[in-house]
Amino acid sequence: MKLFANIIKFIILIIFVIFALINTDKVPFSYLPSQKIDIPLIVVLFSFFVLGAIVGVFSMFGRLLRLRNQNARLRSEVQKSARLATQDIAAPAPAKTESK
Repeated sequence: MKLFANIIKFIILIIFVIFALINTDKVPFSYLPSQKIDIPLIVVLFSFFVLGAIVGVFSMFGRLLRLRNQNARLRSEVQKSARLATQDIAAPAPAKTESK
């Protein structure tokens, strides 16, 4: 499975390199209304790809923390249940005495 994943990563890397070599044209990039620079198209595309990945990671961060808290709570409940179950097994039931 790791070999398959590495092959896919290598193919994606090759496609990205080919795409970068094809898109070397300079494009105007305006970052302020009066400021304009000419940079290669691949730099613009890669920059916005990285920016999108960062925004995606931050958008998942809240859910990740919520799931970690839920996981910790459930683990403590399981440990508590296991502890109670072992206490019930360890403590023998009191012997019944017959009274007449």
